[in-house]
Amino acid sequence: MQHPALAAIVICPSNPFVSIDPILAVPELKDLLRARKVPVVAVSPIIDGAAVKGPAAKMMRELGKPVLVTTIAAHYRNLADGIVIDAADARLAAQIETGGMAVRVAPTLMRSPTDRRDLALTCLDFARDIASRAAQ
Repeated sequence: MQHPALAAIVICPSNPFVSIDPILAVPELKDLLRARKVPVVAVSPIIDGAAVKGPAAKMMRELGKPVLVTTIAAHYRNLADGIVIDAADARLAAQIETGGMAVRVAPTLMRSPTDRRDLALTCLDFARDIASRAAQ
């Protein structure tokens, strides 16, 4: 059962291979995500061809994947309705949208509580936009 106040599901900017995918592999969680009635918004952990922290970029290179937000978008394509990418990657937004995923360009590097709040508000606003487009 979905909580009535749920407005969105946000996949935080973490390593998709070692942090997010294991969570998504939980069968009950997959069932809940399939039954969801709210948008899923992912935040890219890659900014301008580099991981903010951790091994995501190294892992992507080892897997033969380009270290780009387009790779992250492709990874989440069957799950997320949209992706938030950093302004440094704005040039790739159209390519992601052509692949069928909505894009919001915004500052994604969180250095302060204000940055965290602003990114969270961006994600919620983006989810509302996605939901309103879907309702039309």
